[in-house]
Amino acid sequence: MTQLQDICRSLRLAETAKELPVLIRKAESHQWTYHELLYELLRYEQISREEKLISKLLKWARFPYQKTLDEFDLKAQRSISTKQLKQLRELLWLEEQYNLILLGPPGVGNYRK
Repeated sequence: MTQLQDICRSLRLAETAKELPVLIRKAESHQWTYHELLYELLRYEQISREEKLISKLLKWARFPYQKTLDEFDLKAQRSISTKQLKQLRELLWLEEQYNLILLGPPGVGNYRK
């Protein structure tokens, strides 16, 4: 196992190297095919890299706080419906390259440090 992890690290698959023992045990217990194991290993690395990139970009952006659409309080802002919020969660506005700004009167937000 150590040799496999060293090879993963030399190929710059650091996250996969860490998770390799867990993934191999899971493959054995679920009787994955070689194809399934390879897919899960590579997918794990891909997801880990995406998460690291997002985390790094958010850190560089230095937002004073982060809010998600899941945290949007429909009760405090009645100008948007539940249906409209669900449509925003589909993220079609990103594909069409629109900006999205959600604002309200002063004092309706939850500021957390």
